[in-house]
Parts: sequence; C-alpha cells; structure tokens
Amino acid sequence: MNTAEAFIADMNQSIAIEEKKANSIPRRGLNIYLDKSTMVMQQYADLSAFDSAKQATARKGQSSILRMQMDGAGRTQAKAL
Repeated sequence: MNTAEAFIADMNQSIAIEEKKANSIPRRGLNIYLDKSTMVMQQYADLSAFDSAKQATARKGQSSILRMQMDGAGRTQAKAL
C-alpha cells in the first residue's frame, strides 16, 4: 500500500468514526407545516434549539403562529394612501 492509498484509507476511517458519533446523538423532532397541508419533520440535535422552536410554535386556543411571530400580527403591511 502506497502513501496515497494509506491516506485515503485513513480518511475513510475518520469519516466512519465521525458518522458514528453524529448518529449516536439523540434527536428530537417537530412537525413543521410549510403551508396548510404540507408537513415536514424538523430534527433537532440541540435540546435548547428544540425548546426554542417548540415555544415559538406553541398555539394556545385560537392563536396563530402568524399572530405570535410575524410583524404586524400577520396582517399585510399595506400603507394607506
């Protein structure tokens, strides 16, 4: 085995080790709706990021995510003439 083959083998081994570490981290998931009917699963490895997203998207009663997060409570920002 020459040095180039040894280098490639070492790189492949390093990649495998890092993938194993990344896959061992527990993740939490949150359903995110892109529109009224399109849902995607967002995964969070960082617990504080998950808690922040969960708090930002929490609905209470009839409250909408638009009213809680967007400027102008989700209303269009048309200026009166």
